Amino acid sequence: MNNHEKQPFVFQTKEGLTVNLIKKPGYHQFLASLTARFGSLTTTMMINENQQIIIPAGTAHFLEHKIFDKKDGDALIRFTELGADANAFTGPNQTTYYFTATSRVLENLAWLMDFVQEPYFTEEKVVRERGIIEEEIKLYQDDPAWQLYQGIIGLLYPQSALSQYIAGTKDSLQEITPDLLYQIHAAFYQPENLVLTVVGDFDTSELMAFIKNQQGQISSQKETVFVPKEDLAKQVSFAAQKKQGLSLEKGAYGLRLPSRPETISGIERVKEILLGELALDLVFGDQTAWFQDVYDQGIFGDDFDYEYSNFGPYQYLTFFADGEKQDQVQESLTKRLAEAAAVLAESQTDFNRLQKALAGQTLASQNRPDRLGLDEDLALYGVSLFDKMNLITRFCLDDVVECGKRLFEGGRLTRLVLEK
Repeated sequence: MNNHEKQPFVFQTKEGLTVNLIKKPGYHQFLASLTARFGSLTTTMMINENQQIIIPAGTAHFLEHKIFDKKDGDALIRFTELGADANAFTGPNQTTYYFTATSRVLENLAWLMDFVQEPYFTEEKVVRERGIIEEEIKLYQDDPAWQLYQGIIGLLYPQSALSQYIAGTKDSLQEITPDLLYQIHAAFYQPENLVLTVVGDFDTSELMAFIKNQQGQISSQKETVFVPKEDLAKQVSFAAQKKQGLSLEKGAYGLRLPSRPETISGIERVKEILLGELALDLVFGDQTAWFQDVYDQGIFGDDFDYEYSNFGPYQYLTFFADGEKQDQVQESLTKRLAEAAAVLAESQTDFNRLQKALAGQTLASQNRPDRLGLDEDLALYGVSLFDKMNLITRFCLDDVVECGKRLFEGGRLTRLVLEK
């Protein structure tokens, strides 16, 4: 690692805003992101421990849109005037606003901090936004990939926050009001719940002073809130089929794993995720003899994909495969899961190679401002790409074998097929 590749410099303003400064000498591009630890999985909150407020599905995404809508117009126009590109996205546990620029960076940074923390909502603007998002929902409902993913999640975690579409539904959008948006903003967009990350070539002391001064000028309303723990229903269905009129059948397979404690430390959760991804690659990767065999038989194609997810109370595996041999796909996956422990124990050579590849990818990511500044693990857990590099290089095969015991032993695959 080059000498200038340093850990983020982290500090907190007196208002409670957490700031990560990642210095990249010689870089012309400047990226800043402001993340609220509030996403689509938060569906209820308690104010002062006695007033429960239901948060309709799609509220986090709706709020993301309305944050840009100011009294004087769209906040994006101001970024354009300042020569910056800006955007935002909503995830299960976060909403992130960001910009990239090569000039007037302090003006852009001041505007980012200001427009996110100074809300402006009206009934007229909320009503107009409902119609816009309803059209967005219709587009996604026509997307087979979206239907497949949401469908398998709905089978794995029925009636959960995760099973709800991040943009909500036509009915849930009607429940979102300006007053509710103001309440949520006061609860989750207060400085203590925000993380600012800045990547670029800057003077650390000067930028630190600028951010502290800027944050001190921003007014904020603070609600004392408590978010109740979500009670997950037991898995209730292991198979479903839907007629979609596709030219080729699509299958999704899921394995719901025991929930991880929400009190687990950030570094431990990130470690689990990294080890889980390595374990999946070692067992199901396209470099394995197993995959080559099922590929040659025409059971799997180039579209075969898999993923390990671990956040909040949720922990699950998903597999995706197109084609007309879904019974054989399920049989092959089930058999491979049963032999996964033995496969991992004999994977030292493949582990060495994949470990080096993952370390290389992580190192390369440190040269990309977007990967550094938009890293959700840094915003949510305080775990940077630099921390991940240290974890990856210290892993050994025994760590992956132990992880495999949690991921692959026991459980029954849930299946969803979108039919022609």
